[in-house]
Amino acid sequence: MCQYCGCQEIETIGLLMAEHVEIQNLCGQTKRCVERGDTAGALAQVRDLERIMRVHNEVEERALYLAMTRFEEYEPQAGILYEEHDELDELIASTLALADDARLQEIDWNAVLRAFDVLYDHIIHEDNGLFPAAAVALDVADWERCERVRAEAEARGRSA
Repeated sequence: MCQYCGCQEIETIGLLMAEHVEIQNLCGQTKRCVERGDTAGALAQVRDLERIMRVHNEVEERALYLAMTRFEEYEPQAGILYEEHDELDELIASTLALADDARLQEIDWNAVLRAFDVLYDHIIHEDNGLFPAAAVALDVADWERCERVRAEAEARGRSA
């Protein structure tokens, strides 16, 4: 987590960074469960990860990344971040679908753990690159949109 520029003082960024810590902790807990052969424990962690990332990704994708693509120099980075979200979302969804279908032996935990390595790098790029840049580039309307998107996503999560 970036500690040098103060960008985490912006509510949206502070919440996203706090979620990054939670996401990293869940990834680590999943890895430890996999290493000791605790499939049920690993799946519980992945379900928690999916729940957190549902809101988190929506804020980033529908608000923060979108706002940053106004700046030509951030378009390629935002595109990569979108793709990484899509790939991880797909892997998590397929893992949970296999679990829900009682096809546990078909879950590729090595692929899940490799995806977590990509996710760790993804978080570093956001915390130390995109978020500090957003802190100086975005305006009040952009941050208000981030807050609205979060409120909408959280409301959908509560009603699901």
